[in-house]
Amino acid sequence: MSKAIKYSPENTKVIFETCVEESVILLKVKDRGIGISQEDQKHLFERFFRASNTGNIKGTGLGLHIVKRYIDLMNGTIEVTSEIGTGSTFIVTLPLEN
Repeated sequence: MSKAIKYSPENTKVIFETCVEESVILLKVKDRGIGISQEDQKHLFERFFRASNTGNIKGTGLGLHIVKRYIDLMNGTIEVTSEIGTGSTFIVTLPLEN
């Protein structure tokens, strides 16, 4: 959520949805921010990577790397779809354990 807010213009809605299904929890974050190029998406979860269009927006390039590590530890997955100037959607899927 904080990344979606950080990379979106002021007064822009960020959508956060949750869904619990039979065996998984789905978390979806959708913004209308600056977007991420296809080339940058290949490296998005690498340590210290910052997308080429981040400009003067402060950051270390660690946030999504850390998120991905936690998701991996919970045997989950993270998917991203994005387009420059349109925004990004991140979907996290986490297994439910009994």
